Amino acid sequence: MTHHYDLWLVSASFVVAVLAAYTALFFGARLGSARDGNRLAWLVTGGLAMGTGVWTMHFVGMLAMPMDTVMSFDGGMTLVSWLAAVVASTIALSIIGRETSSAGLFAVATVMMSGGIVVMHYLGMFAMKMSAAPAYDGVWLTVSITIAVAASAVAMALCRRIRTMQGASASAARMAAALVMATAICGMHYSGMLAMTFPAGAVPAADNALRGDWMGIPLAVFCAALLAVTLFVAAFDIRLQRRLVAAKVEETARVAQLAFVDPVTGLPNRSALEQRLLDSLATADAREHPFALIYLDIANHRELSANLDAEAMTKAVRDAAVALRELAPEPVYLARYSASTFFLVVPDHADLSHGFMYRRLRELENRIQTASMPFNWRVGQSAFPATGNSSRKLLLAAMIPMDIAQLGRFDSATLHSDPILPGHHTAG
Repeated sequence: MTHHYDLWLVSASFVVAVLAAYTALFFGARLGSARDGNRLAWLVTGGLAMGTGVWTMHFVGMLAMPMDTVMSFDGGMTLVSWLAAVVASTIALSIIGRETSSAGLFAVATVMMSGGIVVMHYLGMFAMKMSAAPAYDGVWLTVSITIAVAASAVAMALCRRIRTMQGASASAARMAAALVMATAICGMHYSGMLAMTFPAGAVPAADNALRGDWMGIPLAVFCAALLAVTLFVAAFDIRLQRRLVAAKVEETARVAQLAFVDPVTGLPNRSALEQRLLDSLATADAREHPFALIYLDIANHRELSANLDAEAMTKAVRDAAVALRELAPEPVYLARYSASTFFLVVPDHADLSHGFMYRRLRELENRIQTASMPFNWRVGQSAFPATGNSSRKLLLAAMIPMDIAQLGRFDSATLHSDPILPGHHTAG
């Protein structure tokens, strides 16, 4: 057997090897997010695609070294060599797609994958069934097996390393890894070709069922098209899965937001206010960041509701929220605590910069009205840490009504052991 090569077929074998390697990387990434029955489907599909690609590369590579006679192959051995490639690829993808993999499992998988590749390659060559037995070169045989083991280890390591990457960087990394893997696969094949030679004058067996003239460029084109379609379907599925995941995350965030947002005004609701207070009080340096709670309650809310229809009442409350936001701009935190109640959280409440806001809040009844009847406001306030050191005490203290003219004046703020609202009394 001569050792010169058809460059077209060598190039075709390398292209197929690159596509097969890229398929392995792509399916390794897909298996990482697949679950239950979908995982098995993707594993089988990926193993078939990758195994067929590697198998095709070897047969196209064999055709790249022309013989004096038309090359042909035994059908049974050729089929077994294909099965060896598919099984080896499936095992490799199964290991790649695991969430975690121990060093021992990785070593076993490397041996099994490289063993499958070696069996596929040499059985595929032996499937030529020549009239004379082949001779083996021990050095090149060892080299080819070593490359198969190293290539398998590198392939799985690369797959596991980049399988979670996304975006353009992931595509570039996969292509670079595919080129490395394809070079290793081709290196194993062509060194294996040097390890097995037939005596001069040897001819294929007459009962070989498969002729080699269709296993060159036609087989390479068919396999490249198959891998391209497989990659397209996989890419489409991955994109769809990412969109579904993004939509689920967005919906979860929306639902979570609704739990902390008042649907009428769009302001933070009672839960959001209480969480804000708990977060502020839980910090190690909370006492270094004092704040005030200002209670604003529509005292005649029930009367307004009885005189206005639902739409008009909703508009009135929404307008009141907008007006309060104008009176108390950021960084003051405005929340709707109940149907009739709003709270302001004023950071560093003693700062002189809040003076203008306090003056406008004292004129609340003149500033916020409805078209049909005025709002009557009930107000109160508390301050941390002077009035209380828990969210419950601060809220209860703020709900104790006070003269609106005193709003924003905290000189007389004192610590309440257990604030009692009007109409309430302690037990005992």
